[in-house]
Amino acid sequence: MKNSLTSTATKEIGKLLNWFLLLLILSNFSFSQESNSIEYRTINSYLDDFAKNELFVKKSLMEYSSSIIENQLETRAKSTSTMVIEKLKAINTNLQINDKGFEKNTLLRDSFIRMNKKTIECMTNGTLIMNDYISQSLNNVSTINQNLKERELNLISYFEELKRHEKIKKKFGIMNNIKFRTYSGNNIFEYNAFENILFYKINVIDEKINASINNIDANDFSESIVALKNIYQESNLKTDEYKSNFSDTSLNNATISYSNFIYNQKMKIIILFNAFSNENIILQKLKSQPNQENEVYITQYNSAVKSYNIKKNTLFDALEIIKKNKKIMYDNWFVVNRTFLKNNAKFDDIYQSYTYNN
Repeated sequence: MKNSLTSTATKEIGKLLNWFLLLLILSNFSFSQESNSIEYRTINSYLDDFAKNELFVKKSLMEYSSSIIENQLETRAKSTSTMVIEKLKAINTNLQINDKGFEKNTLLRDSFIRMNKKTIECMTNGTLIMNDYISQSLNNVSTINQNLKERELNLISYFEELKRHEKIKKKFGIMNNIKFRTYSGNNIFEYNAFENILFYKINVIDEKINASINNIDANDFSESIVALKNIYQESNLKTDEYKSNFSDTSLNNATISYSNFIYNQKMKIIILFNAFSNENIILQKLKSQPNQENEVYITQYNSAVKSYNIKKNTLFDALEIIKKNKKIMYDNWFVVNRTFLKNNAKFDDIYQSYTYNN
């Protein structure tokens, strides 16, 4: 009967490799200088090359994010990330060899290289890959909680590095009488990332609850429900904080709706699972008893099997309905996410949006 509750993530995993996962974007990314380094005569000519690289990534990132890859298996995602890591390493090597900076000032170059290294680190430790619901569900709840905490801390650290790069750009600009056009207000990708991680956490715990039901593991189920309650409270607090970040609240609202759905439906399952789990305990005890050939035992066993099947079917029928409704909301969240990014993450002409003369 475990097959009655197929993992939602088995069919749906990978619909989100996240807004910030550079993946195929960076496979086309290259520093525009030739194999021999160029001695730039003006700061504008240097920044013209640099801007094409950095803003190409940003612009492509938005376009990639708005067309989220679907039906991407976790194994394929890992394979792709490995390829991108190697590409990023090659990019950094190329920058170190060919980009000699402007008048030997490599501050901007070095900052960009560090940012790439941070991306490599976060792809290696899983921070930028948030579709591993099934892999996470194989862990115990305590390990899952710790993994989710570490992933969020790594994500925060990643954005701190991106912010540090923006500060370095400003410093480099002051040195060369150039002003960079930087983000004003909230960073759309940072906002999107933290909406994504809430969505990810909810799905990981939901998958863990499903696994505990399939395994008829009452202890795992109870711990998973506690974890869901905690994440639900966290989601409520953070989405309340996020609601004023952008005038477009569609993504925040979608996260709230999805969180409410998962929480409310799983709360309804508690009674059904406990009834099923108790019947399973009774049945297993009967199966372990000696003297199973007498009429009294046979009557008790048949009654227990009948009750077990009723409780089991009631539970899994309810879960099947939840699964179908969840898929509708799950898919809708991605539609909202794509539309939100498309409507809010926009870049102007590459070079003109990068700097202006002081």
